[in-house]
Amino acid sequence: MEITTQPDLMDQINSWKEEVNDVRGEVRMMRERLEQIVLSHAPREVMTQVEHFENRFLRQREVADEMFHDIKQCGKKISNEPQRVVHDDRPVDDYDTMQRRMEIFQKLFAELKDDFNHFITRDL
Repeated sequence: MEITTQPDLMDQINSWKEEVNDVRGEVRMMRERLEQIVLSHAPREVMTQVEHFENRFLRQREVADEMFHDIKQCGKKISNEPQRVVHDDRPVDDYDTMQRRMEIFQKLFAELKDDFNHFITRDL
């Protein structure tokens, strides 16, 4: 049976926070790329896609902000508890839920990034 200590959980929480911040940075760069496309006076069909991606980036940013907040809250719950050993078959507050949410967050961002890269290489 795997044993996870509180410091290990906090390391994971901090890693998630860094990853969410990295996603925020990547979304910012992709939005800047969209601005370049707008300034290039792209055809109307491309501009429709630009608007589509702008909306997806906006939503991704909102989700990243929510995730960051929730990860911080999960970290606070863990850090406020006395030191203890937690077995992997006993969840720690919202840690398991956060882990599932992070997996979904990672998957959806990877799909967005792939879609955007395909758009950039195909339509421009």
